[in-house]
Amino acid sequence: MNITDLTAQNLRNPVGLECGRPGLSWQLHSGLKGDAQSAYHILAASRQELLFEGKADLWDSGRVEEKRNYAVVYAGAALCSRQEVYWKVRVWDCRGEASEWSETARFEMGLLEDADWKGKWIGRGDDFSGDKSSAPALAREFPVKSLRDVRKARLYISGLGLFCASVNGQPVTDALFEPGESEFEKRVYYVTYDILPFLTEGENTLGVILGNGQYANYAVSPVMKLGDGTLSEKHRYQKDDTVYLRDGICGDVKLLAQVELTYADGRVETAAVTDSSWRVAESAVTFQNWYGGEDYDGQRALALADWDRPGYDRSAWKQAKIMEAPKGRLCAKEFPPVRIWESWTAKSVSLLPNGHWLVDLGKNSAGFVRLKLTGTQGHAGTRIRMYPAEVLKPDGSGVDQASCTQSCDTLFSCRVMDSYVCAGTGREEWHPRFCYHGFQYVEVEGFPGTPVPENFEGCAVRMMNEKTSDFETDNEIINRISRITDRSIESNMMFSFTDCPQIEKLGWLETTQLMFSSMAAGYDIRAWIPKIMADMRDAQVKRTGGTEQGIRREAGNPAKAYPGADFSRLRETETEGEGFVPGIAPEYFRIGGLYKDPNWGGACVMTPWYYYLEYGDRRILEENYDMMKDYVSHLESESTNGVLKGYAHMGEWGQLNESTPTTLVATCAFFLIAHTLAGIAGILGEKEDEKRYRALSERIRDGFYEDEECFSRETGAYGNGSQASFGCVLFSGILRPDGGLDGSLDGSPDGCSEECPDGNPCGMEKQRVLDGLLQAVAAQQDHLTSGEVGLKQVFCALAENGENDTVYRMVMNPTEPSYRHHVDHGLTTLPEYWNYTELWNGLGRSRNHAMMGHVKEWLCRFLLGIAPETPGYETLRIRPWLQEEMTRVRGSIFTVHGFVRADCRRMEGEIRLQVQIPVGARADVWMPCPEGKRCFLEDGEEKREIPGNREGGYLKIPDMPSGTYVWTAE
Repeated sequence: MNITDLTAQNLRNPVGLECGRPGLSWQLHSGLKGDAQSAYHILAASRQELLFEGKADLWDSGRVEEKRNYAVVYAGAALCSRQEVYWKVRVWDCRGEASEWSETARFEMGLLEDADWKGKWIGRGDDFSGDKSSAPALAREFPVKSLRDVRKARLYISGLGLFCASVNGQPVTDALFEPGESEFEKRVYYVTYDILPFLTEGENTLGVILGNGQYANYAVSPVMKLGDGTLSEKHRYQKDDTVYLRDGICGDVKLLAQVELTYADGRVETAAVTDSSWRVAESAVTFQNWYGGEDYDGQRALALADWDRPGYDRSAWKQAKIMEAPKGRLCAKEFPPVRIWESWTAKSVSLLPNGHWLVDLGKNSAGFVRLKLTGTQGHAGTRIRMYPAEVLKPDGSGVDQASCTQSCDTLFSCRVMDSYVCAGTGREEWHPRFCYHGFQYVEVEGFPGTPVPENFEGCAVRMMNEKTSDFETDNEIINRISRITDRSIESNMMFSFTDCPQIEKLGWLETTQLMFSSMAAGYDIRAWIPKIMADMRDAQVKRTGGTEQGIRREAGNPAKAYPGADFSRLRETETEGEGFVPGIAPEYFRIGGLYKDPNWGGACVMTPWYYYLEYGDRRILEENYDMMKDYVSHLESESTNGVLKGYAHMGEWGQLNESTPTTLVATCAFFLIAHTLAGIAGILGEKEDEKRYRALSERIRDGFYEDEECFSRETGAYGNGSQASFGCVLFSGILRPDGGLDGSLDGSPDGCSEECPDGNPCGMEKQRVLDGLLQAVAAQQDHLTSGEVGLKQVFCALAENGENDTVYRMVMNPTEPSYRHHVDHGLTTLPEYWNYTELWNGLGRSRNHAMMGHVKEWLCRFLLGIAPETPGYETLRIRPWLQEEMTRVRGSIFTVHGFVRADCRRMEGEIRLQVQIPVGARADVWMPCPEGKRCFLEDGEEKREIPGNREGGYLKIPDMPSGTYVWTAE
């Protein structure tokens, strides 16, 4: 058996961990069918040489009888700050034979104690009254006498809101927007970098440029509207007047950094810290705003050349000032970085009637343009302005930024723009460092000469959750639907799962849970989701001995209000009760009457549950259990007889031509959340809690059937008969045991069995509701009408009940609304609304939302047919579905055991299915086998006929062990 892909905390060889008991995982490969790990043995040492000798001074687990190869918790010696851990593992297979030892992996701890930090937060000063939309540069030289005995060099750094760091003129990372967003009054991330490759003997320089990000956004640097509502002279778009300003959630840019050298003899030297000896000046970034864009002065950059190298004269720079520390505690960053993941040359450049140039990048993206100039001699001082947008004006006269600015470009003359002032050096390149955009087109003003596509390179950015899986059919329309869904997911994988990459860039929580399976179908999100869960915990309302304040003025200085304070719509005090989880986390904004709903806040329960089902790691349940309980208590306090009436704000967001009762949508969600929490309590051994939440679920169900908005006792109708009404009822499992199934269609704990005897009332009621859903779809001529909540539930309810054909017709409907209509009209990402071509309350809307991307879950779990049956894919289902217009579907899904692969083809006279089941997993395989055909298992040159139970055109082949298999139906 071969061992690969060792990770700690789901990261490869991470540096700067905080978790003292990280989860260790590895992947297994074997040529033996049915193979599985039966035991493991881990060695961990403080030095790699010890492992070479077979010694382990930190942990020798001995042989542990355990089949799990993932999330094995480190149980060795206590780990201290800076501790290096080298580890390797061997396993025993199903026959009891030991493998070779794996290659060595490593992880390293960060600074775990407050006392480890020797420096102070510095910047331009808490009293700085200059232009806060510029980006300051800070620098400090430090000596290194000799590198001969330096074994490692680390930079521990945090900069708020964002930072770019360099050592001796070389960037320390290609990651963007470090250190990452958080609820800054609760948590501030720092990052650890290996800087040994950049050091030289003698003087060295650490340079940092600070950007605003969300931390120093509206509150301290309004660029669209001022506090009194008047327009700013900056004329840049910024998420507008609904800002929620809490004490500590925002502030002025500041820096904390520490350089440490570790010598061969174990000595640790602090070579540099942030203090008042640093120098500060304005960088070449003359304007930057998370929403409005970035301006860069190439001439100033030329004047500042070598500012971050030794020997540069900084005597004219100002002395940095010690600043008040942010309120949040310092936490190590334990999630992937954001990087440029794709770059490409523009598709075309054309001249517009107004003399500007239109650059078409060919596909909608989250990112920016890298400007690549040649022959700029004689153009020093020329300013090139670039206006990104997702769409063009109807008359073709230029870009239309309505969908990027919520029409603030026309309402308030505020646009999104990046600009570059040429240095005049001949060959120049630049891209923004402190912002990104949602865009496909760029309108360019002031370009020197005639541009060509090679002058503009599209750069797409995202959180680097590895793209692990693939999906393909012989139907190109289906493939394109899959690709545009993936691109919308990728465009919103940032430090949270954002709603969109232009208007808001906020971590709306409903997509984290509703889109979880769609994301996990294509990407490894194991290290990312725990970060989002930390955001939820930090955003949850906690009242400890009093009322939590929603203060909008600086603590200890009530006379100093943030510029936007008087313009905020939020009351001075927190109005929500204990346990409330808002619709956004981190909660940088609280938008009017759109901030509470159980499908949003309930992500604090459903996201960990889906994570557990996908990856089998119960730690996420343990870490978030208290938050879950507090949130459900909050919902219970807001309900009447179990019904959430008048509570939810968003309801069935994005529905078209329907008005599904919000009470029904919210109460179904409440039931699913409570029922799921009961199952989680059982898994964690909290038996009294399990009983409590099961009883709560029954009260919610009883209340649901007594509420006229949810169920008509007179007619037996659910809601208003919309697609979402039926979908929510079926998916949530709220159907009464005496008139419906008790459980969930999407893995809710202890969900109902499908084995209802004929004549059982629950089966009859389920069929009645399913028939109602089918009738609702037919009434719309197979068009989608559901919003982002109901859409997932409609798809899953139909597919789980054998109605893939109905889903297919909805997805492939040639007229809008449908996914096919999107691709037929050239969309490369998913829009927010089905009627995206229309205006919403007179405002343009986003063309890059992932919230309607539930089709990806259907494509992978029901068309490709790969889905978990028990947590972590220990047992799984492979049931491909070949629609009559398709002859092939193939793809793979990443699991903690390894890849599951399926390739199903219809060829002349036969159907062929090849599957790969990873080591340690078992699968129920459903082989497409139409009536009249016989099913064979190919084994080398031989074929063996397979008996089995036939059901709905399939032959069920149960409990197949790991290995690669080929079946044919002939």
